[in-house]
Amino acid sequence: MQTTNNLLDSSEQAIRGEEAIDLLDLLVTLAEHWKLLILGPIVVGLGAFAASFALPKTYVSTSTLTVERPGSALSAPVVASMVLSADVLQKVAPAAGLDSDLTAEEIRKRLSKRISATVGKQDKLLTLATQARSPEAAQKLNTTLLETLYPLTQPKGLEKKQLEIQLTGEKKRFAEASTLELQTAALLASGKPVSEATSRLYGELLAANSARQRTISELEMRLEGLTSGDVVQQPTLPEQEIKPKKPMIAIGAAVFTGFVLLVFVFVRQAMRNAQESSPEQAEKIARIRRALPFGA
Repeated sequence: MQTTNNLLDSSEQAIRGEEAIDLLDLLVTLAEHWKLLILGPIVVGLGAFAASFALPKTYVSTSTLTVERPGSALSAPVVASMVLSADVLQKVAPAAGLDSDLTAEEIRKRLSKRISATVGKQDKLLTLATQARSPEAAQKLNTTLLETLYPLTQPKGLEKKQLEIQLTGEKKRFAEASTLELQTAALLASGKPVSEATSRLYGELLAANSARQRTISELEMRLEGLTSGDVVQQPTLPEQEIKPKKPMIAIGAAVFTGFVLLVFVFVRQAMRNAQESSPEQAEKIARIRRALPFGA
């Protein structure tokens, strides 16, 4: 029993010794190549940062407008879907600098990456964002997008006809009620004795006419659709580009270079160790090198 315990202790000590040796070899490898592993990523990162200044710049212009109104079927999500519709994108393509010979599908694919529409969760405001290579081009594309969108929000067909009939009726009733209101007001102002019913009628006429005015205003707004008056924020002229992100490019290049160099150092060290420890493994490594295009 004692002999078995001694053997187990010896095995554990041997394993620990091998782990300590492997860790020590790892530290030695890192110490021997610390300049390459540190300076290499720094140099590449600085080079990538400098090169990013030559990349094409992208600017974004934004605008915000109010869409939803009381009693209107028009909603912000519906208008947001209109923004990326084929009809809208086809009309704004010239302002985006796209060739007229492109197909509708090609225009949709290109502009869907440069135009976005988002709806606020709380305020329900619709925000339009357009991207271009210059601030002026981004602003022009956003302005053209708004101007193209306005007519499409107007009701059409049966809905338009029904709204026009309803508006005509409301205006007619409002004119009749306004005449009666003026007559009742003149009667009350004449100083002649009037009944309580007349006074009550005048109050009801005031309330009814006020409500009818609001209804007429809402109907007119629904027929008109969205206009420039619904724009909360006009298309902006951006001052700072959103792409390329120079710091991210530099950090990414440095991290990637560091990883590649680390793998290279460890692989080369492992191959050296294999050559020194076994002639058979050395022969296999030599065969691998001869088989590769850069083996020489």
